[in-house]
Amino acid sequence: MKSYKSLIVFFVCCVVLAGAPLIPKKWERQYTGTVITWDIFGYWLYLPSFFYDDLGKLKHYDAILDKYKAANKDQAFIHPETGKYVLFYPCGQAIINLPAFVAGHIWAKAGGYEVDGFSRPYQIALSFWCVIVACLGLWFLRKLLLRYFDDWIAAVVLLVLCLATNYLNFAGFSPMTHAFLFAIYAAILYLTDSFYADSRRRLWHVALIGLLSGLATITRPTEIICVCIPLLWGVGNMAAFRERIGFLLEKKSVVAVYLLGALIATLPQLVYWKIYSGHWLYFSYQGYGHSFSFLRPHIFDVLLSYQKGWFVYTPVMFLSILGFYQLYKNYRQIFWCITIFTLVNLYLVSAWDVWWYGGSFSMRALVQSYALLMFPMAAFLDDMLRRKYWKFLIAAVLLFCTWLNLLMTWEVNMPMPYGSIEGEGMTAAYYWRIFGTTNITLKDRKLLDTNEEMPEKLEPSLKEVYRMDMGKKYDDSIVSFDGRQCFVMDGVRDWSQRFKVPADHTIRKGWYRVYAKAFFPDKEWNMWKQTQFTVGFYRDDETVKQKMIRIQRITDQGAWHEVYIDTKVPNKEYDYLAVSFCMAGSRKPIYLTDIRVEYTPAK
Repeated sequence: MKSYKSLIVFFVCCVVLAGAPLIPKKWERQYTGTVITWDIFGYWLYLPSFFYDDLGKLKHYDAILDKYKAANKDQAFIHPETGKYVLFYPCGQAIINLPAFVAGHIWAKAGGYEVDGFSRPYQIALSFWCVIVACLGLWFLRKLLLRYFDDWIAAVVLLVLCLATNYLNFAGFSPMTHAFLFAIYAAILYLTDSFYADSRRRLWHVALIGLLSGLATITRPTEIICVCIPLLWGVGNMAAFRERIGFLLEKKSVVAVYLLGALIATLPQLVYWKIYSGHWLYFSYQGYGHSFSFLRPHIFDVLLSYQKGWFVYTPVMFLSILGFYQLYKNYRQIFWCITIFTLVNLYLVSAWDVWWYGGSFSMRALVQSYALLMFPMAAFLDDMLRRKYWKFLIAAVLLFCTWLNLLMTWEVNMPMPYGSIEGEGMTAAYYWRIFGTTNITLKDRKLLDTNEEMPEKLEPSLKEVYRMDMGKKYDDSIVSFDGRQCFVMDGVRDWSQRFKVPADHTIRKGWYRVYAKAFFPDKEWNMWKQTQFTVGFYRDDETVKQKMIRIQRITDQGAWHEVYIDTKVPNKEYDYLAVSFCMAGSRKPIYLTDIRVEYTPAK
């Protein structure tokens, strides 16, 4: 068998992906730790709403959210013109997930589980349906790679994709749209290549390409750029492009069949929008508060930021970018299609206002494009792994990237203390604190909010310079609790006053450490609503420097915890130091006491 290496690797990858959902056992958790949560919940909501509810009235919507707590109440809104609910997310993913829903329904009914679309059988069915579709995508990718590269290069590329990129996370752990779209792209590529390579030019290839293109578009509307593939694949120069345009103008049946397939696939979304919003075309995300900033794309952030930078969290993909050189030299016939698609896709992904795409691992919006980007990756590896000395360096880089991706994928999917990767708000300080280790503490998570931390060697020289008098009646927020005088915040009292701390404003060096003890009976898990503990330097009530941490982020409920902020004295003029607290919209009470300040003059 000529292609046995890549075939063996394909089966290994399938086994890895199939085993991934078993590791964290997400479906055994409650609430937002489950599989169908947040964005996945929004895409999935069509199915239980259509089969078990009224899609326009969503009678069970509030009850489901209250029961499973899988998302906020912003996955749907009432359209002012029709008075009917409109779901924010398009319906393509729900159509793709229909087999998983049916399997979950049958299992739930036979096994005595709740038949509501969200009980454990549905969670498990969706997880493994994602694996099945992801493996199908790998199969199409492998078949197409073998048309351009040696078997062993195809095998290495499959290993890199499944073990060294965040494709593993979205195929095996988080069944969002991306692994499904990867499979669609891989199938479009394979069918397109087959169509142009076959002199018979079979129209059923075109029909399938059109259907898949339409399905991709109503899954994520920006995937309409997949039209680049049938238009440009195999076009290596301007003469070939003119020939392609001439072919499409001559073979009007090809264009008609493609458009008909795309229309059939998009029809469910168009009909849904017409019924529930009153318009055939409708931008449902306008109620979500997000849009595109086409004149200010966040390209640097998307590629290199510590918050969610692609090359920071999936560094192996930088090799793919380097591979465009080899792709241009040796595979010109596919270079322009992949290059134009990649540039347009990167621009669209970067132009989205919420460029970090919510809670996720690495740059998830680029995962589906790996179906194309594995070709420059293959071109790069094919060249470099044949070189006498470079092959050892490249092999070392691949091993490092594999280790890093496996470690970070573990960290992003496991609960504390192992789950150290933050899905939305990573920082440089925290990234390097947790780099290469799973041995972290809750206090380490302080660096998600502040980038300053006093060196341990300075701690012995700290001296107390201020302690808040909790017996003083600042306002009605001082109460007795657990035998202590405490400052309470409970939603009624959202903001504290700014407590001014006597400080020598002529000092231009040293560190302040500000302490507080905190207790909360019920933890606020929503990061944006957690209590903010802020320390700042001010001049004429204007902020000179300010540091903040979220208290619940680094503590557990039901016990008193001492928290502190370190801040270096600014080399600017200031009048005073101040401490304040902000509830940030939560209604869960928190009690604060023993607020004090220490200072060391050491640098």
